[in-house]
Amino acid sequence: SRERRAQSLFELTRDLSAALQSSQVAELGEAAVQRNFGGQARVLMTDASDQLVVPASAALLDFDASVADWAFRNEQAAGLATATLSAQSWHYVPLKAPMRVRGVLALKPAQPHWLLIPEQQQQLDTLARQIAIALERVHYVEVAQEAVVQIESEKLRNMLLAAISHDVRTPLTALIGLADTLERSGPPLSDAQAQSVRAICSEARQLSALVNNLLDMARLQSGAVNLKSDWQSVEEIVGSAIRQAQHALAGKPVKTALPADLPLVEFDAVLMERVLVNLLENAAKYGGPADAPIEVSAHVTAQSLVITVRDHGPGLPVALAGREYTLFDKFTRGAAESSTPGVGLGLAICKAVVDAHRGQISAGNAPGGGAEFTLSLPRRAPPQELPETA
Repeated sequence: SRERRAQSLFELTRDLSAALQSSQVAELGEAAVQRNFGGQARVLMTDASDQLVVPASAALLDFDASVADWAFRNEQAAGLATATLSAQSWHYVPLKAPMRVRGVLALKPAQPHWLLIPEQQQQLDTLARQIAIALERVHYVEVAQEAVVQIESEKLRNMLLAAISHDVRTPLTALIGLADTLERSGPPLSDAQAQSVRAICSEARQLSALVNNLLDMARLQSGAVNLKSDWQSVEEIVGSAIRQAQHALAGKPVKTALPADLPLVEFDAVLMERVLVNLLENAAKYGGPADAPIEVSAHVTAQSLVITVRDHGPGLPVALAGREYTLFDKFTRGAAESSTPGVGLGLAICKAVVDAHRGQISAGNAPGGGAEFTLSLPRRAPPQELPETA
């Protein structure tokens, strides 16, 4: 008898080692349990949300799904030959793997009294343990495969974005330059011609900004960008960002509240300028009327520099309440269907740059209306004497 039990365990372990899918593990486990105990056996597995899945055919087998769920939730055997709901005709054993419970093994043996024999109960527990370990192994194999596919897909997408961005940026720059030249030189243009030239410039700049965002996102995610941190003046970076965003602001006023005693802070000036430009452009798009100002403020604490960009528009959509962090995901916009141009990369770039500086960025509705974006960068006290640059 002991030899038969050992042989049965060996065969199940051998078969499970070759299983590559959860359904295969369930079929092999059911067959092994039925060979040992006769009757009927079912392996119930969990879904992606860690809920026990009961097959529709179970209703035809005098099967109680609530008892199976109880055994799964409490990680204890229930039903036949147990102290819990012993009047049941089925015996339910939780499939305990090293990390978590992976499901329930349900058995309706040919001879119910077999479960009262210690050796048989031990055999059933061992079979359940082998099935649980196999389910967990298959689960992590699937997770690893999905991760590999995602990594390769991300690499391919970044390569394509970088290649396309490089090839498109050059003709776009030439197009903007030619349109500016056409507007400023040569014979005077009619009103209709001048309007068409301005529209060409505007659309080309928007497309150029989109291409730059795609290229920046690809470079940031590929790890090709190294921070060139140095001690910087916050006032100069804010002023430079406002000048760079003039075309996107289109005359929209920008108010700054920067204390005169702001200390120097160590960060990458080019990347942080890009963050502020993206935030200003975002505020210009969604900040309400043309005369509604954009406010940029900054202050320091003992450990951080805090910069806030606020607009006076309608604020963040109600649907994003409690999920404001999703705005910083790639290709995500506050309103999926919107006439405002953009593909949802500006804020993702902001987050990538701030994360590279080991900082934090958040979004929310400001008191009194409007949206407010706050970034926080870690800081330390500047040296007493900064080294002179050549």
